[in-house]
Amino acid sequence: MPAMSRPLLVILPLTGLAAMLLSPVTAQETAPGSTLVISDSPGTGTTSPPAPAAAHAPGQISSAPVMAPLKLDIARRDLKNFLTDDEALTPYRKVEGISESLQEIFVIGSNAVPRALFWDPLACRLIGVLDLEAPTAPAPVEVPVQAEGESADDTATEPAPPPTPSPYLFMAGGAHPLTGSGGASGVPRYFGFRLVGGMPEFLYTFGALAVEERIWLEDDGAIMKQRFSVREASRGLQLTLPESWLGRVEAAVGTWKKNVLSVPEETSAEVILTYRLTALLPEPAESN
Repeated sequence: MPAMSRPLLVILPLTGLAAMLLSPVTAQETAPGSTLVISDSPGTGTTSPPAPAAAHAPGQISSAPVMAPLKLDIARRDLKNFLTDDEALTPYRKVEGISESLQEIFVIGSNAVPRALFWDPLACRLIGVLDLEAPTAPAPVEVPVQAEGESADDTATEPAPPPTPSPYLFMAGGAHPLTGSGGASGVPRYFGFRLVGGMPEFLYTFGALAVEERIWLEDDGAIMKQRFSVREASRGLQLTLPESWLGRVEAAVGTWKKNVLSVPEETSAEVILTYRLTALLPEPAESN
């Protein structure tokens, strides 16, 4: 006889990202050893979670990370809207204009690394990766006013410093990455998330597609991995990433055509993207 389900209050610890408040979430533990499914979004109780993907055929890569993943801290908080791409801002448009704040964003980090990952349940996508140690913008340079009778040389100042690079290693751009896939239609609809080996896995539907999207960090935070598992992908998948991400992301399956990754149906149950979060070291010069 299956075990009786019992309510379970889950509070996810946060030690690595100071001053970020946690939101308790309600979950159901159905049986010992079962996957913990957390439904933390109001109004989603009538939706069934996507079922687990089918077992992988021999020769397909395993969903288990190659390296031991870092222990992650997970919180929910509101953030100032940092997105700049017009199409990525579509979910945040209101009658009065674009929302200036992002509500209840998943903030994922680790005490061991100075980076924060942001996943938005409204847009159902990874919207940014922030370098917490990035340099801040310098104070604006005051330009003296040229007095009457003075030449331009008398008031010459140091040239303005170059603009500070963006602290965001990755920032969402364009439509949802799965928009070009067969069966994707309308807008993604978030159901909830679950913890798989300490890694958050987000559950949502996108038209006819039932999507599981998992995110974790490896290699002391130098690597971020993102795993998509999609059912009902009868025509395979297309993952479209911002062009600015190219050169720092690799895929375990599929073929690239510019910034579009095409994945056949037989491997759509597990698509793992690997992102490098640190600068590539220069290749050593060849000795004469």
